[in-house]
Amino acid sequence: MKTHLCALQRIDIIDAFRGFALVGIVLTHMLEQYLGTMPTESIAAGMRQGPLDGVIEGLVGLLVRGKFFALFSFLFGLSFFIQMDRAAQKGVNYQGRFLWRIVLLLIIGYVHSLFYRGDILTIYAVLAFFLVPFYRASNRTLLVVSALLILGAGRYFVFALNGGQPLLPYGDMSPELSYNQAYYDALLSGSLFDVIGQNMILGHLAKLEFQINVFGRWYLTFAFFLIGLWVGRVRMFERLGEWHARLRRALWVSALLSVVFLVSAALLFGQPVEGEPMAFDSWRKMTALTAFDLFNCSLAVVLLCAFVLIYRRPAGERILSHLAPYGRMALSSYIMQSLAGTFLFYHFGLGMLGAATNTQTLGIAVVIIAFQIWLSAAWLSRFRYGLIEWLWRSGTKLKWQAMAP
Repeated sequence: MKTHLCALQRIDIIDAFRGFALVGIVLTHMLEQYLGTMPTESIAAGMRQGPLDGVIEGLVGLLVRGKFFALFSFLFGLSFFIQMDRAAQKGVNYQGRFLWRIVLLLIIGYVHSLFYRGDILTIYAVLAFFLVPFYRASNRTLLVVSALLILGAGRYFVFALNGGQPLLPYGDMSPELSYNQAYYDALLSGSLFDVIGQNMILGHLAKLEFQINVFGRWYLTFAFFLIGLWVGRVRMFERLGEWHARLRRALWVSALLSVVFLVSAALLFGQPVEGEPMAFDSWRKMTALTAFDLFNCSLAVVLLCAFVLIYRRPAGERILSHLAPYGRMALSSYIMQSLAGTFLFYHFGLGMLGAATNTQTLGIAVVIIAFQIWLSAAWLSRFRYGLIEWLWRSGTKLKWQAMAP
């Protein structure tokens, strides 16, 4: 019985941490007002209409943006290991089924991307095909490859090839370009079909440019996939007692490193020229981007370690366990918040893009997160899976799954 309870606790802490990561994703997207690209000057001015708006934007940029996507990516790699490992323990080769599952995720993500350009599901699905060969790679290989990616190997290679110029047609994110203006017009004054028309193809080109060029989000995402796979393989969440001291050390070391990397990034970026966008056209700026990525990664480690250490305390578990249903319904909740956000901000809905301030948007985000946490708990008290999770699971197994607990 004790072993069974420990297993349940391990699953709960991972689910709760996934819910925590989703909170950060929702906060980020809400404060960006579901733009999925750079804001124009007028939209940015509408978001910042007072000192508090600037403070909120700064805090979200410093503490949230770039950190929770890393945690979400880490959890994807961890979940991949758990699925493959459980199947292996039953003597089943799950690789083919997993690849089919990823094809379905790609379809779900593409549909989601039609109304929200910032969709991450398509990115995860494409990268997951490259993750499968790493399942049998050594721990050393996982750590070396992830370290190289986090240290900017992909960024430096691309910059050496093209000097930071766009790699793809329609990839330049400069707001003044005509194709970007057409996208803003669709959000600010167009219909749902106008938004879909902008996102069907051009949206994916713009997103892929951001992923594979010098900003390098694709490389970081895959690095965190590999770290999640490694953490699953070393059974960290099954041996939290053994890992407790290491997690405490990692917390303090990562906190110190995050300060070092943030200061380094600020010094390398230098003082921006007022009224001019920052140019990423030098090796110094590439190094600055890497320093800022390292800051984001270090702070993500701080968040992971702090969450686990707090959760292991009885009072912490009582509070944080409320996030577990939210984490179990992460896919449904992720798509639901996009539906709510695009309806709130795009013209086909309430048209609040550039009209709502950061203070107002933060309040809306808190309400949506609280509602989703409540809804997830209420839903899972009656059903086994979230709606999208159920469809995905049924499609994976090619058989309708029972919804009743």
